[in-house]
Amino acid sequence: MTYRYVLKYSKAKNEKVSVEAWPRSRKLALPHELRRPSFVIGSLKGGRVVMVRSYIRELASKYGSRRTRTGFRVDFPPESMEAIVDAYRVGLTVATLSYAETDELAEKVMRYVMSCMPEEVWFWTSKFLGVVREEADRSRVINALCVIGEAKPL
Repeated sequence: MTYRYVLKYSKAKNEKVSVEAWPRSRKLALPHELRRPSFVIGSLKGGRVVMVRSYIRELASKYGSRRTRTGFRVDFPPESMEAIVDAYRVGLTVATLSYAETDELAEKVMRYVMSCMPEEVWFWTSKFLGVVREEADRSRVINALCVIGEAKPL
């Protein structure tokens, strides 16, 4: 893989979490990527972070974490496909939670994304990030995830 994935959790005034993709080495980085991530899979600020806090702590214990001034950072192992799927899963979850209009929709989307197959995570993340079609509307992706989330039995 050409990226290394990083989860950043901060509990300062407002809790926030983000999942970022950084170039794996300086040789692979473009000039604008030297001090910034290549792309952000998802980020979330505020009260909805509580919904994913336990999953984030589970990932921190599974992959190890480093303390920062206000929280911690998880560096996902770049050779592990399971770790990369976990990075995309939590990134898609926090991204959709930040765009969901109501808490009920956010809960349904989170329940579906946390239990879906890895292939579905790749598919929905590519749709959400605009990899497949650049003009894809993020709200339509969230609505589709909500519909599927309701139809999926627990």
